[in-house]
Parts: sequence; structure tokens; C-alpha cells
Amino acid sequence: MKKLLLQAGLMFGVAGSALAAGGSGSSGSGLMVILFFSFVGVIILFQAIPSLILFFCVIKELVTGRQTKSATIPGSDKSG
Repeated sequence: MKKLLLQAGLMFGVAGSALAAGGSGSSGSGLMVILFFSFVGVIILFQAIPSLILFFCVIKELVTGRQTKSATIPGSDKSG
């Protein structure tokens, strides 16, 4: 049991320090990463603009209200 605990402790101790250490490739973002995040940002922007326009139109309609006329249905006139 002691051997198992010692092995588990060593394994997690080494793995923790290995994950904490940065490699030589983690110095900066590559061009593809920057292009990917820019592309995702453009997609979010193009989705947000129409939704904001629709949201403000709905709020405008709720605040101002719509003046409706009483509509008459053609042929519903039962005169004569």
C-alpha cells in the first residue's frame, strides 16, 4: 500500500511540474490562431448587428405603441 501511494505521489508531483512548465512553443500565438479568432469575431459581429437592430425595433414598438384602425372585412356588410 505504501508503494502504491509513493508511486501515485511521484506521478502526480512530476505531472504537475511538467504541466506548469512552458515549452519553447508557447512564446506567442501563431498567425493561424490570430486569423481564427479574428474570423470568429467577425462571425459574432455579423450575428450581433441584426439582432441588436431587431431588439431596438421591438423596444421602440413596445414604447410607442402602434395605432391600429378597425379593419372591416369585405363582404361582412349584411345590409340589404
